[in-house]
Amino acid sequence: MRIVQGSPPDSPASLRDPEWEPHLDHGGRVCAYTREIDGRGWLYLPGLAWYRFPAGGGSIEAMPARNAPTDTITEAYYRIALPMALQAAGYEVLHASAVSDGRGVHVFCGASRSGKSTIAYALGRRGFEIWADDAVAFRIDGGGITAVPLPFALRLRGEVADFFGVPTSPGWKGDGKTETLRHQASSPREIVSVSLLERSRNAAIDRLSARESLPGVLYHSFYFSLEDSSVLQRMGTQFLELIGGVPLFRVSLRPGLAGMAEVLDDLERQVLAPAAA
Repeated sequence: MRIVQGSPPDSPASLRDPEWEPHLDHGGRVCAYTREIDGRGWLYLPGLAWYRFPAGGGSIEAMPARNAPTDTITEAYYRIALPMALQAAGYEVLHASAVSDGRGVHVFCGASRSGKSTIAYALGRRGFEIWADDAVAFRIDGGGITAVPLPFALRLRGEVADFFGVPTSPGWKGDGKTETLRHQASSPREIVSVSLLERSRNAAIDRLSARESLPGVLYHSFYFSLEDSSVLQRMGTQFLELIGGVPLFRVSLRPGLAGMAEVLDDLERQVLAPAAA
């Protein structure tokens, strides 16, 4: 990403501005807008920056809003702009963390505060490679369902960092989080499981059918625009291939961290073990 000075297009005049497509967060609030102009994709994050990229893939440029902090612009590039640019370029992208073992990548989808980063970090302490945080991009090709390595910064909430005894670092601390790792995996790897994380009073891991998992997987997908029928068809095909080709699980987690060791044991036995495939 390059931060540049320039003249971005006019911001959306209202939530119903026909030139901009609004995007909602998991709480139902508008958090971003997208549009295409002359073969370039634009992403607008109100009060922060405009991001511009070639619709077919290429370098991303950021035009900051007045007084917007550079570290926040960079963090939004990793978490939002890069995933959306990849989706516009033909990949599919899940709001997820992931760890890797000798067989491939295990993906954990979830909304904010569902435990994605916590699970990835905790499994990393048990010897798994932390492979992604916040976004997992994949493509369907002759070699199967392949996850594409992306740069990322793993961030933990304060209470999670305290629980694991993570020392305070001078890195990113937006939203009360501490950066613990910057990484990019070296090569693409096959996706070998997908888990949907949710909070519940009772901890459980359930194997899901493709029909049961499709709404949840789509709910956690990034998209640049839903106005192009060919893009919708591509998304449908790719996600049907995903849920038909890998084991899918629902992982229910209790609030808090007291039972984390038991959760990790269950994940290793029921999801991450070779027999789970």
